[in-house]
Amino acid sequence: MLATTLLALLLSASANAILDRRTAIGDCLTAGSVPQVLPGSSAYNLAIKPFNLRIPFTPAAVVQPKTVDQVQAAVACGAKLGIPVSPKGGGHSYASHGLGGEDGHLMVDMKYFTSVKVDSSTQIAAIGTGARLGNIAQSLYSQGQRAFSHGTCPGVGVAGHVVGGGYGYISHTHGLALDNLVEATVVLANSTVVTASTTSNPDLFWAIRGAGASFGIITEYKFQTFAAPMGNTVFSYTINPSSASQAASIHKALQDYANSTSMPTEMNMRLFVSPGSFNLEGVYYGSQSAFKSAVQPLLTKLGISYGQVQTMDWIAGLSNYAYMSLSTPIDYDVHETFFSKSLMTVSITDAGFTAFWNYWQSTARGVNRDWYLIIDLHGGPTSAISKVADNATSYAHRNALLKYEFYDRVDSGSYPSNGFSFLNGWVNSMQNAMPTTNFGMYINYADTSLTMAQAHSQYWLGHYPMLAQIKKAYDPKQVFSNPQAITST
Repeated sequence: MLATTLLALLLSASANAILDRRTAIGDCLTAGSVPQVLPGSSAYNLAIKPFNLRIPFTPAAVVQPKTVDQVQAAVACGAKLGIPVSPKGGGHSYASHGLGGEDGHLMVDMKYFTSVKVDSSTQIAAIGTGARLGNIAQSLYSQGQRAFSHGTCPGVGVAGHVVGGGYGYISHTHGLALDNLVEATVVLANSTVVTASTTSNPDLFWAIRGAGASFGIITEYKFQTFAAPMGNTVFSYTINPSSASQAASIHKALQDYANSTSMPTEMNMRLFVSPGSFNLEGVYYGSQSAFKSAVQPLLTKLGISYGQVQTMDWIAGLSNYAYMSLSTPIDYDVHETFFSKSLMTVSITDAGFTAFWNYWQSTARGVNRDWYLIIDLHGGPTSAISKVADNATSYAHRNALLKYEFYDRVDSGSYPSNGFSFLNGWVNSMQNAMPTTNFGMYINYADTSLTMAQAHSQYWLGHYPMLAQIKKAYDPKQVFSNPQAITST
């Protein structure tokens, strides 16, 4: 009886503390004229609904500012009350980092920062960090047929996409999205506004290009655009390996191709594997004749004799791989239930290839959920990504030849509690076969099964110590945090 009474008192005290905390942050935000979205409203329910329905969280408060002043006031409230602040751009974080990655954060939803404006003299585009990739691409194209390097999923928000890397179907040719970034406007933990570039706060600029969400709320990006390429060759070839050894041979051939000068800078390619498909696909930014000359040695090696090859302009090429309209509404409401992992590999041994594809044959092919594996030809001697010096940005994977996304989703209901072992086992198959290799991972495919220490080591590799130093200089009290964010220690 006494134990029950004590438990009730503890629960009551905890509930009162949460209520007091929410009241305090609400009062502070009201005093600062920051637009709040209140619990119980449809706007609130949509704002906190995660892209990955597997991991919902409840913020201490939700704000949707429309001005930089309001962002500053929100950050000041969080810092004053010791409530961690989490910016939400598009909301596509695989680990729900836009909600905080845990309960109790102040969520700053940047959905109204959507402007896209190209300077006609410099061709530099100023873009609000609440804008989504599909809308951005169309707006840039309408302003003089301009573009910058980014991914193809239209609903992804530019904010997190860029600071994590921003890989897409033109990255082999024009680098990552963060390589196209020339300036950012950032609200810091002390609520001041600064410009980050190679000449203004260069340490901060280095840090946000690879780990941006840990250092402040970015309200605007500036990108150096390029002329959107026209007459592009979009291709897809179906492969049907009958054994693990054949699949391993395909994988090795792609690694060799990425690591050679035979793969032109204009070639952007990936292997897409699902329970019912095994496709080599991508975009070559040039003519069909030039593409066929460049790709034929690889096709011959893989035993491929037939595929689909089409010529498309920039927007049509983006739409081809978008799987939905490029135009997305401000009240974006697309969600999935899934678990995801990643790898970045430099040089896989024969043992690594064998273990990886033996697992595919013995285990992956028997999993009946809606899973897929994407292997991107990321780096190499002709890749624009690898031509950037390793220490030029905090992105730590310049020398990775291949980038992997493992994605396992369910079409309805909850993700199974025993499902995590599937992708963990697949990644482990290669890691265990190459025990002396420290594999990198890609933060934009945030993996909730990693500890903070594992995340720090694998997302940022040898760049992490410098990131921690910069974190200590700009945010020593951890105002901006999540379970995998940079810390000052």
